[in-house]
Amino acid sequence: MPFVADFATPFRYRLNPHLAEITPLARQWMRDFDLIDDAHVAEYEMARIPELMSAAYPKADIADLLLSCHAMGVMFTLEDEDCGSNPRHTVEGITARCNAMISLMHNEKPDTDDPVVHAFNDVWHRLRDGMSDAWAARHRDNWTAFLTNHYAWEPVVVENHGMPSLTDYLRDRADSSGMYVLYDWSERLSPDRIEIPQQALDDPRLATLHRLCINTIIAINDPHSYERELRRNDPVPNLVKVLVQHENLTVDQAVEYARTMLSDAIEEYVEVEFDYLSHWWHAGLPPRQMTAVEQRLRDLRNWTSSNCRWHYITPRYDHVSLDPERDHPRGGQRQGGGAFAGQTAGFADGVGATPHEDEADQ
Repeated sequence: MPFVADFATPFRYRLNPHLAEITPLARQWMRDFDLIDDAHVAEYEMARIPELMSAAYPKADIADLLLSCHAMGVMFTLEDEDCGSNPRHTVEGITARCNAMISLMHNEKPDTDDPVVHAFNDVWHRLRDGMSDAWAARHRDNWTAFLTNHYAWEPVVVENHGMPSLTDYLRDRADSSGMYVLYDWSERLSPDRIEIPQQALDDPRLATLHRLCINTIIAINDPHSYERELRRNDPVPNLVKVLVQHENLTVDQAVEYARTMLSDAIEEYVEVEFDYLSHWWHAGLPPRQMTAVEQRLRDLRNWTSSNCRWHYITPRYDHVSLDPERDHPRGGQRQGGGAFAGQTAGFADGVGATPHEDEADQ
C-alpha cells in the first residue's frame, strides 16, 4: 500500500478553540441545504471538514470558522459528486452547474434547483461581506478559474487526452485544487479583514510560495488516494499514476518521489518566505498591511500542516480505522442532491497521531 506514515511537515499544528462548537453547526448547514441526508451524515462526518478548517484557520472567530466549513463543504460536494469512477452528473450537467455558480457571482439568478448552487449562493454573499470590491473581484476570478477547470479537466482529461505528463499534471492539478480560492480566505477570515496591498500580491515570490504550498498538498494527497482510485477504477489523474506511466517508476519509487517533493517544497518555501518577508519589512509597508502579508504566510504554513495531519485521521482512504463514536457508514443511495451518496469512507487531509505537533510556527 503506498500510504506512507512518515509524511510530515515542520510547521506548527494547532486547532481552533471553536472546533467543538462549530462541528454540529457545520453538519446541520449541510443538511439544511440538502447536501446530505440522514442516510449519509456519517459519510460527511468521516470527511472531518471541521478539523481540516480548524487547523487551517486556528485563530478565526466562530462565525468565520463556520463559514469556512460551509464553503469547504460546497467544494467537497463538487469533488465527490462530479469526479471519479461514478459521477452523478454528465460533463454537460457539471458544466451547467459550474456556469450557474459563476453567474451568481455576477448577480444573475440562474433557473436551477441544484442544491449545490443554492448553497454556494449563501456562501458567496457571506464571503464578500465586509471586503473591498477589489478583493471581491479577485475572489470571483479565483472561483471562476476553479469552477471552469472543474468541468474541463478532471472529469474528462484522461478520457480525452490520456494521462498527462508530469509538467502538465502539476500545472493543471494546481488549478483544480481550489487553493487559490482558499488563499483569499486568509484576508476574509482574519479578525479585521485586512487586505494585502496589490504590490505585495503581485510579488512573484508570493506566487512561488502559493505554488510550493500546492506542491506539498499534491505530494501528500496523491499517494494516500492512489489505492482507493485503483479499487474504484477512477480515471482521474494522480501523481503516482503519472510517475509510473511517464517516468517509468514503480509505485514505491513514485511514493519516494512524492516524499522528496514534499521535503524539497518545504525547504524552498522557508527560503523564499524569508526573502519575501524581509523585502516587505524593509519596503516600509504600513503596519496594518504588513499584518495582512504575515497572516497570508501563516495561513500557508497552516494549510500545509493541516493537510498533512488530516490524512492521518480521516477514514476517506481506508488506512485509518473508523471511529465508533463518529464514523458509522450506512447503506443506501441518496435520492436528492448531495455529495456523499453511495460512499463508505470519508475524506482526506489531516489531523491525528503524527509527530511535529508542538514544533514552532515561525
